[in-house]
Parts: sequence; structure tokens; C-alpha cells
Amino acid sequence: MTPRLGMHFDDLDEAYNFYNAYGKLAGFSIRKESSNRGKYGEVVWKRFVCSKEGKTNEKHWIGKELVQRRRMETRFDCKAKLQVKLDKLGGYVVSMFVPQHSHAPATPSKRFMLRSHREVPESRRQLINTYDAANVRCKQQMQVFAS
Repeated sequence: MTPRLGMHFDDLDEAYNFYNAYGKLAGFSIRKESSNRGKYGEVVWKRFVCSKEGKTNEKHWIGKELVQRRRMETRFDCKAKLQVKLDKLGGYVVSMFVPQHSHAPATPSKRFMLRSHREVPESRRQLINTYDAANVRCKQQMQVFAS
């Protein structure tokens, strides 16, 4: 289940889902970082990174004063990434994989709470839509889910 150079995917969604599943097992969340398009509009390459990649934007600081309210640091300059590039046969091939992280992984009991791993089951989504159609307030819906 570990990504490796040369792995082939039929499309970008398949590559994203694979790396997201790998991230869930390894204890990190992922996000789409950047891509490049060819002259006909097709995505030539796409990079998926750890959600803790990068650093806090310097534009929020003026000297030693913070321009907006201070928030918890979420970026730790993590270098973990997966990059896929367009193959001549039409699919995508892994062209770069960096597995090292600069932070500790999430514990197994907290992994489901990571951003890219959160999901609402289809049955619950249908129930929410039914409540919305019946004008049931959000607070009342949450009370039903809590019980």
C-alpha cells in the first residue's frame, strides 16, 4: 500500500484516493498543492502534499506584531509529497514520492478527525436532506444525531 515510483493510475481522482488512503494508515492528512496544464488544457502533473507542508505566511506579520488574531500553528514545513505526471498512454504515473515527515503522525484514535479523512456517511447525508426538506432546525437535527 506504500506509493512507489512508476505506479500507474487511470486518473487524478484515483491517485488522490490512493494517497489519501495511504495517509490515513500513516497518520497524516493530505491536500492538493499545485498542478500544471498543457497547451490543450489537460493536467500534465499534479502534486499532493501533507497538510502540514509549508510555513505560515509572512504577510500576516508587521515587524513583531501580528496583523490578525493569532491562531495555532498548523504548518511545520513538512516535505512529504506525491507527484504524478501524465503518461503517454493516457494515465498518470508517480514521478516523485517523499515519505519523510517533520512532525509526529496522528494517533490511530484521532486519524478519522484529520481533514482529508472526514466524511459523512451517505445514509446520514440523506437523513440531513430529509430534515432540511421538512424544515427541522439544525439544533434539533444535532440532538437527534447525539442521541
